[in-house]
Amino acid sequence: MDIVTVHDRGLAGHDDEEILPLATAEGRILLTNDQDFLAIHAAWLSEGKEHAGIVYWNANRLTVGDAIHRIVGIATRTSSRDVIGQLIYL
Repeated sequence: MDIVTVHDRGLAGHDDEEILPLATAEGRILLTNDQDFLAIHAAWLSEGKEHAGIVYWNANRLTVGDAIHRIVGIATRTSSRDVIGQLIYL
């Protein structure tokens, strides 16, 4: 898996609305535990826009180990084309 973080990109502290378009332009699925992206996803849908996919991890419900296990499962069973415009809950 080719993984980058907002810190790698120098985007830590930037508005969430800036991060999703950049991830989409690079064809990257966004992994987040920030609930703001749930509303951003809904807004993009209502505007007819597609992103490369969002995977939402509720940090209050899953340990880091469980989240990683589920992420690897998604990555190995799912094509990146299959998650375009999708919001996946871990």
